[in-house]
Amino acid sequence: MFWEEENREKMERKVASRIMLPLLLTGMFTFALYGQQVKASGTIYIRADGSVDPPDAPISSIDNVTYTLTNNIHDSIVVERDNIVFDGGGYTVQGTGSGNGIYLPRRSNVTIRNVEIKEFQTGIRLYQSLNNHVYGNNVTNNQYGVWLYWSFNNSVSGNNVTANDESGVRVWYFSKDNSVSGNNIANNGDGIGVSESLNNDISGNNITANNHDGVWLYWSSNSSISENNITMNNRDGIGLYWSSNYNNVSGNNIIANKRLSIGLYESSNNKFYHNNFIDYFPQVYGFTSGCANFWDDGYPSGGNYWSDYAGTDFYGGPYQNETGSDGIGDTAYTIDDENRDQYPLMGPFSTFDAGTWNETLYSVNVISNSTVSKFHLDTAEKMINFNVTGENGLGFCRVTIPNVIVQSMWHDNYTVFLNGDPCPFQNWTDTENTYIYFTYQHSEHEVTIIPEFPSTMILPLFMVLTMLAIVLKRRFPRKLET
Repeated sequence: MFWEEENREKMERKVASRIMLPLLLTGMFTFALYGQQVKASGTIYIRADGSVDPPDAPISSIDNVTYTLTNNIHDSIVVERDNIVFDGGGYTVQGTGSGNGIYLPRRSNVTIRNVEIKEFQTGIRLYQSLNNHVYGNNVTNNQYGVWLYWSFNNSVSGNNVTANDESGVRVWYFSKDNSVSGNNIANNGDGIGVSESLNNDISGNNITANNHDGVWLYWSSNSSISENNITMNNRDGIGLYWSSNYNNVSGNNIIANKRLSIGLYESSNNKFYHNNFIDYFPQVYGFTSGCANFWDDGYPSGGNYWSDYAGTDFYGGPYQNETGSDGIGDTAYTIDDENRDQYPLMGPFSTFDAGTWNETLYSVNVISNSTVSKFHLDTAEKMINFNVTGENGLGFCRVTIPNVIVQSMWHDNYTVFLNGDPCPFQNWTDTENTYIYFTYQHSEHEVTIIPEFPSTMILPLFMVLTMLAIVLKRRFPRKLET
């Protein structure tokens, strides 16, 4: 019996050693592979006095102004100091599904940049904070990506915000004057949600393939949603819920969203214009009656492009009763009895940066049934040019140019060329803009707008006229003198 017991103990020790050795080696290998990359340190604080707590946390600073990650970490960062820059240095802040990745409670003038934040309840959270900047970060696989709560005048720009379960960006509870711009916001629960807030700006974002709405407003007013690409979201492109009074929705590409381009729920007195509504019908649906909104910017600015609009364009003018096309449909686009676009656009709307004139940024707008590309404004050559491309048929362009540019470059005297040849055009002006309308047969063309007498021709022409005057004076001196 004793011999059998001794043999059994030896066997158990041998089996245990065979099990433990691979585990030990695996642990050593894992430490060697990851031990220098991820530091689990507990919550890290950047204290109000500029110190980092704990002091061995992988954050360096030589001036107590710029704080830079030197390694990946597995926990939260709380910022208690104003007027600083937190630079992730390309490293990762990773959680375990709860808490905040980077938290700014009652902070001002803090910049968060160049960091990947993942697997928290909220990736970046601002609470009662103002004048902060969140840009150039990758915020992914959290419950919420970026959350502004009761915060003012902050900017969230140039970030990649993806695969967050609830929302990519939330602007919440009396948050005001914040900007969410130039971000890629994709594959989240919702793209951007704004609740109980006002005067916020959502512009220039790519908002695509989110599980619900691309953008939604709830009990919010006086906000701007402009020049975003809002595409292929699984519910509405933009949803307005109990949001009335001067929300402005303009210049957006709202394409192939699964339910509606715009969903209206007890929302009125908002303005929609220069948007491109493409695919999926109906484009707009008001889920409650008695909610009237504005669907154009008046004449000649115009309304929206509706891909299911079947109207014609034979006439122009405020009442669409003047002979000649103007890029605007002759009849209104009707949504319901209280919502009509009086000036639907006959082609998609595009806008292009025209630079700074008299210390103000301007843009040139084009309405066309062609694809518009390679836009260029050259102040030295006093020239605007771009390409138009389309399939067979009649193409048109209506170019809207601010009067300050027309007067500065051309002194109100200009002409249009198509592939280097003069192109007939119509034109008209209002107090702010000049409108140029022309047509062509579709293929690919280069459009050029230049002074009627280009600057390169003025000097030779002046010299010729001067020489002609001298010759005439010599040949007919008395007649010229009398």
